Amino acid sequence: MQAVRTHVAGVDVHKQILAVTVLIGDAGLNPSVQRFECSTFTEDLMAMGTKFLELGVTEVAMESTGIYWKPLYNVWAPMGIKITVGNASHIKNVPGRKTDMNDSHWIAQLHRFGLIRSSFIPEPEFQKLRLLSRHRTNLVDDLSRVKCRVQKVLEDANIKLSSVVSDVFGAGPIKVLRLIANGVKDPEKLRSAIKTNIKKKEELKKSLTNCLTSEHCFIIQELMYHYDSINGRIKAVDNQIVEQVTPYADLVEELDKIPGIDHVLAIGILAEASNDMTNFKDERSFAAWAGVAAGNNESAGKKKDPKQDEVIRICAKS
Repeated sequence: MQAVRTHVAGVDVHKQILAVTVLIGDAGLNPSVQRFECSTFTEDLMAMGTKFLELGVTEVAMESTGIYWKPLYNVWAPMGIKITVGNASHIKNVPGRKTDMNDSHWIAQLHRFGLIRSSFIPEPEFQKLRLLSRHRTNLVDDLSRVKCRVQKVLEDANIKLSSVVSDVFGAGPIKVLRLIANGVKDPEKLRSAIKTNIKKKEELKKSLTNCLTSEHCFIIQELMYHYDSINGRIKAVDNQIVEQVTPYADLVEELDKIPGIDHVLAIGILAEASNDMTNFKDERSFAAWAGVAAGNNESAGKKKDPKQDEVIRICAKS
């Protein structure tokens, strides 16, 4: 097999240490091998990047190991080093030869022969937008957990509000929650807080007849504090996102027109995929990258379920 690169490096990435192998040599010859270890502190990464450039290495490959590859990318890419981040499952080392330095050598060899398919890494401005968008998603998940915990406490106090309203955190029901947080237990006072029309008016009072204790009220108070706090943080993140997405407002508006995609999801798509669709071969490859297309895993004319082997392993252990 003919090598396609003459100066390459492979990096086995860990939280605190990097194992680095540099391969230098003409395509038709056995390359010289140099091995280094480097800590992940910024100064040491910059020194390693300078070492690469001194050796003439501008092509570096590594695995997409959690979050740990990102500092390397952030330090080395501005130095003019082209980073190839490969899928870890695609570049596994040969079994029985597992050491950090051997892994880095294996990655360098694969990259020398052009056998590592680079993962999609958007431009820095979209990485910033992606960071904000994902943080917002995490906050929304936190908010959902708080809502579930509130519902659990209500059930514990035998308040069946969710049986007569569609949303316990709607305009009317949330007033009930705030009254409970303030220690109000009387069903009539709780019912009077809801002014909106409810179809099951007769059942509303029954649903608010309760077994509330001061402990229930205290926990609801604590959870409502978290609820308000998270909502405030989501609004703050939204303000940051609006600033970042302003140059692409027209694109977000076009995405928003697609059925099933709202404004928030449109920004999420832009953050993840960027505004340059030339990064994807066609719409099918984009769908596969987004995880909404089935993969191909066929042997002897039979299509295999990618999860089948995992199921078999679990069953074998049980």
